[in-house]
Amino acid sequence: MDGPLSSTGEDMGSFENPASNAETEADDTIQQESDNDRVEEEPKPGMKFATDHELMAYYMRYAKQQGFGVITQRTKREANGRVKYLTIGCARGGKYHPSHSNISRPRPTIKTDCKAWINAHLVEGSWVVTTVEIGHNHSTVSPQKSRFFRSHKCLDEYSQRMLDLNDRAGIRMNKNFGALVVDAGGFENLQFQEKDCRNFIDKARQLRLGRGGGEALTEYFKRMRLQNDGFVYVIDVDEELRLRSPSIRHTWQIDTVCLSSSEM
Repeated sequence: MDGPLSSTGEDMGSFENPASNAETEADDTIQQESDNDRVEEEPKPGMKFATDHELMAYYMRYAKQQGFGVITQRTKREANGRVKYLTIGCARGGKYHPSHSNISRPRPTIKTDCKAWINAHLVEGSWVVTTVEIGHNHSTVSPQKSRFFRSHKCLDEYSQRMLDLNDRAGIRMNKNFGALVVDAGGFENLQFQEKDCRNFIDKARQLRLGRGGGEALTEYFKRMRLQNDGFVYVIDVDEELRLRSPSIRHTWQIDTVCLSSSEM
């Protein structure tokens, strides 16, 4: 099936031309990659940042180049809800505490109680780093591999747009993902994996089916009911006639059972 495959303008078919938007999004992506490639200095007490977002962005870049993932370990808020204290650290920090139901069969965990972290306080409108620990109690990975830690993965808007356009055109995922690899100049330049693209498309398809899907299925089932008095259906929709996710699976199961019964 013909359809859009890449941002090069190759076989865009009858779809809207995303050239101008794609170029803008591509420029934003290039700027983001440039920021990510910037070598960050080691964190030190006294470093200041205008916002907690800038603080987090800095530590994420530092962690990526050092080869470890990041989580927010602790926050404290003022009475008005504003964050005033923040601890950001290695994703392997802390300990795994199994629930009472699986003590005998604990789940695998990456937690090693790693102590690499930074503390920061909000002081007179600026975020000031107060405490720094940089040592890890586990091995780290190369920057090329660290981009696949959950905290460093980023499926940017441009890639999301191309994935959605190609999926609507009927392009299979392996070719859809392959087009992004070509656009990026190789796997090593992507901040995500094929499974991340599959997850995105699965959610996008559910949203597309949800918009008006309930009304369409209801009309279909009504026609089936007129053709077969023994046909029974149950469908769960919200106030806007959108299918609720759990009901999609149950609806098709009921449909299959009824069709199978009618053939006996």
